[in-house]
Amino acid sequence: MKLKASLGYSAAGATLCLAVLVPFVLYGSFSHFFSNLGLKVDEVYSGGPKLRTIAVNGYTIDVHREVRPHLLQDANAFVQLDWRKANDLPAHVSDVVDIDGDGKPDVRVSFDVPKDPKTYLHADIESLNAKYESAHNISREKFSRCIVRVDDAILVRVPVGR
Repeated sequence: MKLKASLGYSAAGATLCLAVLVPFVLYGSFSHFFSNLGLKVDEVYSGGPKLRTIAVNGYTIDVHREVRPHLLQDANAFVQLDWRKANDLPAHVSDVVDIDGDGKPDVRVSFDVPKDPKTYLHADIESLNAKYESAHNISREKFSRCIVRVDDAILVRVPVGR
């Protein structure tokens, strides 16, 4: 009887050790399998692919492709703009941006850059083109119109008109 209990406990211990070690042993196979699936982060979350970069005095603005949400997503169309090197930005930013690349300004985006990177940001978007919507005092209320600081960039999402 003791031998059966001892074998049962030994088998349980071996199973636990195996359960802990298998993910480490098979991690390379799992990561290779999932990387070959071609899965991508949805553009509503990533902001879409970057189209071009605009150089401004000491910093850059990345312009992304327009994002149109899928059928069941609760968001509106938007264009993401990334101000890079947030540490190099002036205390107040007010830039006119040509989003569609036609040589004419489309929006004016204004926001303050606080010293503390954890501070909530607020921005004003003034539409200079009927294709885009104006928005005042935006923060983090929606995916399709927000301003957030991510690492060393400030991301602003400009709502596209309907």
